[in-house]
Amino acid sequence: MLAGTLSKMQTLRMPRRRLLAAAATATAAQVFSPWTTLSRPSATMQANPTSPWPDAESIPATYAGDPSPQFSAVADALMAAMAQNGVPGTALGILMDGREEHAVFGMADLDAGVEVAPETRFQIGSVGKTYTATAIMQLVAAGKIDLYAPVRTYLPGLRLQDESVAARVTVHHLMTHTSGWWGETFFDTGEGDDAISRLVEEVLPELPQHAPLGMFASYNNAATILLGRVLEVVEGKRYRDVIQDLTLDPLGMTYSTYDVTEVEARPYSLGYHSGPNGTVLQSPLHLPRSLEPAGGNFWSTTPEQLRFARLQLSDGMAPDGTRLLPAYTTQLMRRAQSSFSGVSAIQIGLIWFVQEVGGIRFATHIGDTFGQHTTLIVAPDRGFALVLLTNAEPGGGAAAGAVLAAAARTYLGMGEEAALVGVSGGSSFASDTTPLQLSSSELSKYAGRFATPVDAINLRVEDDQLLISIEALEMAGYISDDVSSDPVVDYPVSVIRGDRLAVGSNMVASFIRKPDGEIGWIRTSVRSSPRVSAG
Repeated sequence: MLAGTLSKMQTLRMPRRRLLAAAATATAAQVFSPWTTLSRPSATMQANPTSPWPDAESIPATYAGDPSPQFSAVADALMAAMAQNGVPGTALGILMDGREEHAVFGMADLDAGVEVAPETRFQIGSVGKTYTATAIMQLVAAGKIDLYAPVRTYLPGLRLQDESVAARVTVHHLMTHTSGWWGETFFDTGEGDDAISRLVEEVLPELPQHAPLGMFASYNNAATILLGRVLEVVEGKRYRDVIQDLTLDPLGMTYSTYDVTEVEARPYSLGYHSGPNGTVLQSPLHLPRSLEPAGGNFWSTTPEQLRFARLQLSDGMAPDGTRLLPAYTTQLMRRAQSSFSGVSAIQIGLIWFVQEVGGIRFATHIGDTFGQHTTLIVAPDRGFALVLLTNAEPGGGAAAGAVLAAAARTYLGMGEEAALVGVSGGSSFASDTTPLQLSSSELSKYAGRFATPVDAINLRVEDDQLLISIEALEMAGYISDDVSSDPVVDYPVSVIRGDRLAVGSNMVASFIRKPDGEIGWIRTSVRSSPRVSAG
């Protein structure tokens, strides 16, 4: 989809190791009970000649026990989407009314022929932000952090490009993505214990302030990394140790880790780019340690992610009955705090994306690394949770959309509104995508260049048609993937009601206006870019 072409472009390549083909160690074998390979009904979908799978029936599938009819239906939808979108491997876990079901599909390493196993770890990416938020709320409940206090309460030396923002930005701003500065902090500050502090001290002061503090939500990795540094300072230990002590250990998540050495000692999945030219190996696989609070290098499995999901379903109770969070904190995390311009079907809570669809309240988050995609969603009022781990992008995101829609229909009895469930569906919804009949002069008001340090969106008018182009920009030291989507050049888009853009019947962007009425920003998905020139 168009928004997917805004993925980060390469400025620095990093080597990565191949997946270890060795079988799981005895410790890993004890974690995962025997799984079985089952036959399944065929799923029909138009064939994709560039996919590693000629059809859904060719995908290896292993289930934990006998799957329910509901789980089988979602699994069939997943395999059809894998074949259609060129996804080599996935892992699926669903929890409903206390019953957990799990399955793994496809390949962790295409070249080596290594299948995804129950113990295969995937990267959960930005889903890891919800762990950062959980730890923050644990310390809020303990009286160690004030959600509405300035960040300088905990980091007196905080420096940002805008001094007034540095003085006023609060923990709540960081938790709601409303800090206003550019936040794609894909920079390597080393693998030492000071990686996060170095990023905060050396990189954050250089990030441009793109919007007024608190004006609107725009997804921000740097803000979550800053939260991670707050955790380190308040608790006096490394970020990964804070998460281990506050969340992973109490939940019994013994197989989830930030440790690359531990990951490479046992089965884990490679990452792939799936596109018109086929499914190809993507790099880098491991991300810099400085990105840990934003979800970098957090590896896990579906059983362990559902352990974490249960914390939301139980409003803060660990499996052994220990209360890790007061109920009001988890409920506050799932309550809308801010919104994205032009979006009506999803809002931002405290890190979690929240929405109400068909009378059902959801909290969800997605994670994208270089070649892997994760979706985690919970509906506490219905006792429902789902996690999907995939090893391809953008195909993994497309597969997640198909899985969420199938699960919403099958488990929750939803109809057409099932397509709105999740970040992708919620952020691209418009009730009316009928193009407005605008003259060239009217269209020209939307034209201009919208840019961040690493990409730019150019809109221009030609023959009464608005055209969009997306340009990659280079930034010294910025780490990105080595395989990117094909460029978009002069692609026709339509202006629809609500200052929004659509391609056909799909809403792909919206505009944000300044107080004086002039267009100031363009939003794609949940990120915004400032207008740097008009016309």
